[in-house]
Amino acid sequence: MTQNPLNLKAQSISNEKSNTNSMDSDGCKKIKNMDDACLFTSEELDELKIIYPGCKNDKSLNYYRELRTKLLKSANNQNFVCMVSSIEEGAGTSHVAVNLAASIALDHSKTALIIDCNSYSPHLHNYLKDENPLGLSNYLEQNTQEIEDIIYPSGIRRVRIIPTGIKTESAAENFSSDKMKFFIDTVKKRYPDRFIILDTPPISLYVESQILASICDIAILVIRYGHTTASEVQTGIDLISSDKLAGVILNNE
Repeated sequence: MTQNPLNLKAQSISNEKSNTNSMDSDGCKKIKNMDDACLFTSEELDELKIIYPGCKNDKSLNYYRELRTKLLKSANNQNFVCMVSSIEEGAGTSHVAVNLAASIALDHSKTALIIDCNSYSPHLHNYLKDENPLGLSNYLEQNTQEIEDIIYPSGIRRVRIIPTGIKTESAAENFSSDKMKFFIDTVKKRYPDRFIILDTPPISLYVESQILASICDIAILVIRYGHTTASEVQTGIDLISSDKLAGVILNNE
């Protein structure tokens, strides 16, 4: 379920955004008072290899803080939708997505929402106490009309998760639908402090990730060290497009 993070090689790109809107005091108060029931203990976070202030793996903590800083700088400190994808299975995208979200939420004025978009090998439901939670596919296929019905606490302070939901053979069609575009736009704009992380399957293997690359703001490509050729990496970059590629992470696990 967990993997050791990571050698991080973030390649910052320029990304034109509109001027940052400051969050009002009511928004700050809402963040401060967010209900984070059943948080992981520090021992549990260490076991899961999730960063937190004072965690045992201070190198990973600093790596993810550096990555977060580069992403925020490239987005002019505005909230963004960031896709995390890979070249092949087992690269550790879910682990990177969770730790990136955790690094963003270290800032008490920011929250993070991780969306599990990998219907082939979902992972994020492992962080939830609900055994059969509603998720993204339920919303996109009309099983529920309320976005709030599919958002769950993660066990990490100020981090929320949307699981994949019901098994579906129509993920590609769902992701290319107008409702998906509306959904992404809504979860991003509803709260200016919320940063959206999409955990996706390998972009070179599944068209779903290629579709999501077209609607995200920025993307990170996770490379499994020693298992990927330069040409395969270039293929992944081309599928994302260089103007959206914000960084490459080398996972040496």
